[in-house]
Order: sequence, then C-alpha cells, then structure tokens
Amino acid sequence: MSNPEAIRLCIIDDIKSVVDGLTAMNWEEQGIQVAGVSSNGEDGLKLINELQPDLIITDIRMPRMDGLSMLRAVLEENRSCKVILISGYADFEYAQQAVQLGAFDFVVKPFSEEDIMSAVLRAKAEIMEEKSKLLSLRELENKLRESMPVLRQEYFALLVSHRTSWEEASGRWDFLNIELEPRGFVVMLIEIDRFREQVAEQSIREMELIRFSLLNIMQETLAEYACRVVFRARHDRYLAVLNDTGPSSPIEIAEQCCRNIEHYTKFTVSVGVGGRVEEISELPDSYRQAHRALSHHLFTEGNAAIMYNDIHQSGSQEPLALEYKDELLLALRSGNVDRTNTILSTISETLQKLISRQNPDYLLSLYDELAASAIRTFYEMVPYSDIQPLIQRFRAGQGTTGVPLASLQRQLLVLCTEGAELVRRNSLSEGQKVIYKAIDYIKRRLSEDITVGDCAAHVHLSASYFSSLFKQVTGMTVTQYMTSERIQKARLLLVEGAQVQEVAAAVGYEERRYFSEMFKKITGQTPSEFRAGYHMDRPET
Repeated sequence: MSNPEAIRLCIIDDIKSVVDGLTAMNWEEQGIQVAGVSSNGEDGLKLINELQPDLIITDIRMPRMDGLSMLRAVLEENRSCKVILISGYADFEYAQQAVQLGAFDFVVKPFSEEDIMSAVLRAKAEIMEEKSKLLSLRELENKLRESMPVLRQEYFALLVSHRTSWEEASGRWDFLNIELEPRGFVVMLIEIDRFREQVAEQSIREMELIRFSLLNIMQETLAEYACRVVFRARHDRYLAVLNDTGPSSPIEIAEQCCRNIEHYTKFTVSVGVGGRVEEISELPDSYRQAHRALSHHLFTEGNAAIMYNDIHQSGSQEPLALEYKDELLLALRSGNVDRTNTILSTISETLQKLISRQNPDYLLSLYDELAASAIRTFYEMVPYSDIQPLIQRFRAGQGTTGVPLASLQRQLLVLCTEGAELVRRNSLSEGQKVIYKAIDYIKRRLSEDITVGDCAAHVHLSASYFSSLFKQVTGMTVTQYMTSERIQKARLLLVEGAQVQEVAAAVGYEERRYFSEMFKKITGQTPSEFRAGYHMDRPET
C-alpha cells in the first residue's frame, strides 16, 4: 500500500542494470516511493507529466531525448521538482550546465548506493521543507479567506467612524475583495425591536441563532437592490453600507427589509437611513445621520424605516421644564399611588404635544432624570432589600434609543407606582392612612354632591383638621382634589363617547353650564370641543 505522504521518485536511464539497481534500493525505509521507471528521455518525460513525481534520478546521456533537454522541459512545468543527474567524468561540463539550469545535484559514475542515497536524502529534506512551507501558506490562505467577513466588518466599522480618503482606502479595498463601488454610499442602522424583552427566556445559543438568521434575511434583501456590506454592529444592531445607484430609493429598500423580517420571523426591526454621500471620506456623515434617524424611533412602535432627510431639523434644543417633577417626588414620598399615576400621565401628555420639536436623546435624558430622582427617593424611604428587586427589573428593561416612547413611559410608570406602593406600606403615618381612606370615599362618590364635612365625618375628624391634614398629605385642598378627579373622569367618559349632559351628571354637576365652565378652566377646552377632538364624526346632540 502506498504512503500518500511519501516522496514520489521516478528513475530514468537507458541502462537496465542501473535502473534495476536503483529500484532495488531500500527507499521505503526512508519514506520514499518509486512511482515509475523509464529507459529513455522521451518516454521518461511522458511518465513524469503523468505521475508528477517529487524527485527524478536520470542519466545525462540517453536515446531519443537527453537528460539535459528533459530537465529543461520538466522545470518549465514544475519548478518544485528535484532532479538528480547521473554523469560520467566526460560529461562534467554538461553536469555543470544542468546545475545552472536548476538541477538539484549530480552524481558522477561510478557511484555507490551511499552516494545516491546521500544526494536523494538531501533532496528529500528540501522537498519536505518546501511542502511544509506550502502547507503553512495554504493554511494561512484558508484562515485569511475564513476571516475575510470579519476583516471587512472591522474595516467598515473604521470607515464609518473615521474620515478616510480613497487613496488611503484603495489598497485594503482590493485586498478585502470589497464589491462596493467606491462612490455613492448610504449607511443604514438596523435595530431589532424590543429584542431583549422578547428573548428574555432564551439561551445565549438561541439568541445568537436568531441574530444570525435576521442578518441573513437583511443580507439577502439588500442584495436584491444594491451592492452592500452588512454586519452586526453591536448587541441588537446591524450596520449596512450600500451603493445608492439602483432604481429603488434607500427608504424603499429599508422598508422592504422591515417587511421581510416581519414576514419570515416573529421579530420586527427599526431602520435609520442616512443621507447619500459621494466619497468614502464622507461615510461618517451618513453614519451619524443614520444614528440620528434611528433615535427617532423613540416616537414609533418600531417596524418602520426613517430617513434622516425626513426628520425635523433644529438647532439648539428648546428647554423643557419638568414643572411636575417636584410634585411627582412629593407623591412618591407620601406613597400616593393614584397621585403618582396622574402626574406621570400629565407629564406624558405634555411631552406628547411637543414631540415634533423634541430631540429624542434630549427626551431620553429627561426620563432618565425622572427615573434617577425617583430611585434616590425610594432608597431613602424603603429598605434596600424591599426596593432593590424593583429597581433591578427597571434597569434590566431599560432600552436604547430604539425603544418606543410608550414603552419608556410604561417602564417609568411601573417603577414609580410600584415604588410608591412600597413607600406607602413602609412609611405611611396614621394621618396619611386616614387621608387615603377619605380619598377612596371621594372616588366612589364623584357623582354625588359630597362636601368637606361629609368626607371628614367619614373618617371621624373635624372638618377643619381634616382639611389641613388633606392639604398636607396631597398638596391640594379637598375641593381642588374633587374637581381634579371629576374632570379626569369626565375626560374619560367624553373619550368613550358619552354626551356632555350625561357626563356632567356622572361627575356630580347638576348644571351643564357650570360643568362646562369648570371643564374649560382646567383643560382649556369646552366639553364639546374636547369630545369633538376624539369623535369628529359624532357631533353633540
């Protein structure tokens, strides 16, 4: 059985006894295999072309083709093949010429087996070294080929972060086999919507498989429209750089990407699309624009693409005064869950009206400020072991700029209301408990004409002391609180489609005119105007 790792040897000589003697030597012990023999140069060359040996032993003088001619032909085809020539003293000049042409060595007749074996083993050592180098080179080439996607990813991460001229980039562009045209680019940032929330129970392996499958869908989708490079940027984001040269616009391509992800998986993505840039050196501009566009998904529920050119551009951010912050912290310190809920709803409504003028990062910082202030309050009011699980859940659920504003508001609402409840359980005084009992009484009787005296009597306090204690706990008078709750309930009923007269009666106002005046004083609209804003097709009757 042949050894595939053995050195393959061909012996070519027109003297049969020489061929037989060389063939009979103990080659196998040296890791050498005699692959074939021939008695003339012409047949020997055919044999060599067929067998492609590593090593040849041949006489210089042979019929039909001499060893020198054969040497030239062999080395033209296979420079790595080693040729050892056998020559007589009279052929010494030929032997020197052969060495100049590229023969490995020559052995002068008469020779011994030791002479031949010595020359062959030296040739074998060189052959093995060359094979080792070739194998190492091939391994390096394979590793390089396997590493190309990562190298391209790292290079484009550099290109979108640092300005690089084409003169600087062209060499690596060719080396990395980048298929993009070197002009006319658009950068896209793609983020999986609420990914961590959806895969919270999955293993790391399952999460990585999901990320990989989404990457494949993105690559296949973008490949239908343009030359592109797509890769994982970090965590739940992907970055795509594509040529803006086809008939489809970048926003159309991004929207198709959203549709395909939704169609083939249970996930959705948000895409921020930067503006077109011409030069490689401008890629950081398109990248920053894509990042800015992606941040505006704070105002969406995801599964959509936003183009940088379509978002509101403004200079410095118009300051937003959180006038309810102190009131919120007071409600948290008092453990007033209902008041906390009301204040957060008011903050959300206020910000919602100003969304078109808001920078998402600025808005995020406001919510971060509210959350940080609330957490500090809870640490001061509630034992660490009780409050820490709630704070850990809140921090685990905090997302990036791709999280919708509604989710952000829900996270803050859960933090504050559950925290306020913990404060209430841990630190409510007897006076606070009395007031919250009275508040429950008021809420159940919003449709009745109850007085401060009725409320005080319910909790067995004098009217004056009850009024003072109520203001101390809630920050409002009893009348102010009743009015606030009645108007809040009225708004809900109007949104549900109830008639103004019905709503007035439901919240304790016998006269519609007086109810309308109070409603407008607090909301800035009459009940009919407010209702029409939600039910334009259903006029007041």
